[in-house]
Amino acid sequence: MVTSGTVDSTVRRRSVDKRRSILDAAAPVFGDVGYERASIETIAAAAGVSKPTIYSYFGGKEDLFRESVADSARSLNADSLAAVHSLDVRSKNWRASLVRTAFALTACQRSECASALSRLVNAEIRRDPSVFAAVREAGYESIVEALAGRLAILSNTGMLSIEDPVLAAKQLMALTQVELPDLTSLGTKPASDAAVRKAVAAGVDTFVRAYRP
Repeated sequence: MVTSGTVDSTVRRRSVDKRRSILDAAAPVFGDVGYERASIETIAAAAGVSKPTIYSYFGGKEDLFRESVADSARSLNADSLAAVHSLDVRSKNWRASLVRTAFALTACQRSECASALSRLVNAEIRRDPSVFAAVREAGYESIVEALAGRLAILSNTGMLSIEDPVLAAKQLMALTQVELPDLTSLGTKPASDAAVRKAVAAGVDTFVRAYRP
């Protein structure tokens, strides 16, 4: 027998699936032609839904664009978050693990998807500054928060001396990624893992020297 709870669950699942389909269709359309040239008609056709359905879920093209880039940022940073959460803070292994984690965090910056998202955001930021805020909140800030938590543990155990873990997390990311623009020619060419790992290790060394007790 079908109950009202089963019906409600099915409706909610279909709603989530439809929203997911719209976002999956919107990302490549915006990426290929940009915000101005992208049309709700094209996105609706790619998602297999009607124009009114998109307006019902997202209100319009601007809100859909903002949610699309934020969704892309969350997807791109999933591996980065996993790398941060796996940071080994045991006294014997923490430094080598810090290098591995920092190297993993460069993967997002080096990917073609990340480069495409960056170009799209940079192209639209003057038109809508909130786009940058949406991407930053969905991607960068969540990584900084997670990394700050791991660094706070290292500080609490005496491995490092950190008063502001959030600031330290930002500094670690800056130090270990500072050479990426040069190594990748601003994202226009690939960089070897060896070159990136060397740059990351140098950044970690500088960070550890600054925060040693």
